Amino acid sequence: NINIMPNWCSTRYACTGEETQLQELYERMKRLQEMTEPLKPNGFGTTWLGNLVEDLGVDFNTVQCRGSWDDPTLENSVLRFSTETAWYRCTEVEDLIREKYPSIEIFFLCEEPGMCIYEKNSDVYFDEEYIVDYSAGDRYYLSEADALNELSEVFGIDFADIDEAMILVSEHNDKEDNDDDQIYVHKFELVD
Repeated sequence: NINIMPNWCSTRYACTGEETQLQELYERMKRLQEMTEPLKPNGFGTTWLGNLVEDLGVDFNTVQCRGSWDDPTLENSVLRFSTETAWYRCTEVEDLIREKYPSIEIFFLCEEPGMCIYEKNSDVYFDEEYIVDYSAGDRYYLSEADALNELSEVFGIDFADIDEAMILVSEHNDKEDNDDDQIYVHKFELVD
């Protein structure tokens, strides 16, 4: 039995719907994460998505739930939290939440750099359009205009549009021998 180390996918969520359903899901997540022991043994602790699946009355073995959640907050009728999951978003957990809480709409911004997955399903809750990622460590989530400004400052050129900037980024990365000087620019794809 080979245990393959996955690429980790980071997803930020914003959930809207009936206040009572949002409150119940929020309190469920807070209660689970504050437990001293998880419901089932796992490698993620009390914020394992399988704990949430089990607490919703479903056997975790029947739902892809390899990952954990973090930072649930409920403010202004929006439940926000983030997840770290294997390979991609745990869409089966999302489906289960929708099944148990029919009024809840789930919005997300998802990134898994190893597979070049950069997706979101809302411009309202996630207005970021690009990630400008410097291999030396800095990473910025920006609108297209702000990404263009960032790259204009880096290269000392006023670019006409993002496509022109991307050409120079590509040329820069091709010339740079030092991996620490690479610049990566990724556009979030708007998906259903």
